[in-house]
Amino acid sequence: MVAIKLWNFLKGYVIIKIEGLSIEKFLNLIMVNDVYIWDIERKNYTTIVAKVSLKGFKEIVSFAKKTNCRVSVISKRGLPFVISRLKRRKSLVFGAAISLILIYAFSTFIWEINIETVNNVNEKVVLEKLSHFGLKPGVSKFAIDVNKIETEFLLQNNDISWIGINIKGTNAFVKVVGKTKPQEVLSKDEPCNIIAKKDGIIYKMTVLEGEAVKKVGDTVKAGDIIVTGIIEKPGLETRFVHADGQIIARTWYEVYADAELKKEVFERTNNKITVTKIIFGNNTITISPKKVDFKNFEKEEKEIISKNFPVRIIKEVYYETKPKTIVLSKEEAKNIAFEKALKELEKVLGPQSKIVNKKESYVIIQDKILRANITAEVLEEIGMKEKISYIGGEH
Repeated sequence: MVAIKLWNFLKGYVIIKIEGLSIEKFLNLIMVNDVYIWDIERKNYTTIVAKVSLKGFKEIVSFAKKTNCRVSVISKRGLPFVISRLKRRKSLVFGAAISLILIYAFSTFIWEINIETVNNVNEKVVLEKLSHFGLKPGVSKFAIDVNKIETEFLLQNNDISWIGINIKGTNAFVKVVGKTKPQEVLSKDEPCNIIAKKDGIIYKMTVLEGEAVKKVGDTVKAGDIIVTGIIEKPGLETRFVHADGQIIARTWYEVYADAELKKEVFERTNNKITVTKIIFGNNTITISPKKVDFKNFEKEEKEIISKNFPVRIIKEVYYETKPKTIVLSKEEAKNIAFEKALKELEKVLGPQSKIVNKKESYVIIQDKILRANITAEVLEEIGMKEKISYIGGEH
């Protein structure tokens, strides 16, 4: 069946409509004379639609006259008609051929490098170093040895723990992870106090050095001294030490987040139109299968060829969208809002913080928005070392 369809396409065929009162007589003549006709569909008592080869079409015209039937062409299909149309649009064919050649040629180059960094690695510095190793916009993909670049990059950058390079299409995706630097602390020889970095109630204290001026259960405000590094005893010389210890306190956070109960969104349909633009200086060739006439659409634009290259190729994809109203139940809105609020809370908490109590509440604003509120009681380290400034000769 597939072979027959392919043959019919290569040879060309027409879809015809036959009208008349002698349809059966007309079909009998066709069968007697071995004219191949297929996909016959009767529309009504006097009308049928069918497909016939170009050679067969010439023969059945005479049969139609003999049986007083009228034959009309609905459409022409197949390779001969495609070639005929293309011959009349030589400039379009030439432009399309040039475009395909250019697209293929330029797709063998890397035109964009996407950098993702972790642990405060400078993206611009990474880009400059990659360029030094040969990975830069405009370089051929076949000239890039990814494993070699990754190895050399690590050998020459001691502050980098890992680098991964992935080539996809005309893009290079690079992820660089810097080595974790130890938190900067004061030297053990430097006198300091331990102060509160935020408000709270002291839950647990472990003092290793220095003298506590607060105790468990005390309320402290940000900046209050909890452990002092100045040791004063009656009859003894004042000593300045490096206060050390752990201060765990109860702290409180309040966060909120909103969820819309009813909103209009635009969803993509299955319809899209892709437009390719080839730009030579001030000249632009636009290749599009049809006019973009969507009432609502989303446009995605991708520059295949860099702006710094003499020839630019821009691919535009227009996705048709249709408005849709989404109505959430109160429970659905609550789940969304509280999930968002919890994520906001996690952003402000430290890695060692522990939530010990949590209260949730919500309000509905003007029947449009549900606002979720979370008040959390947290156990966390609030101690922070602060250097003591003093004149060495006075103690």
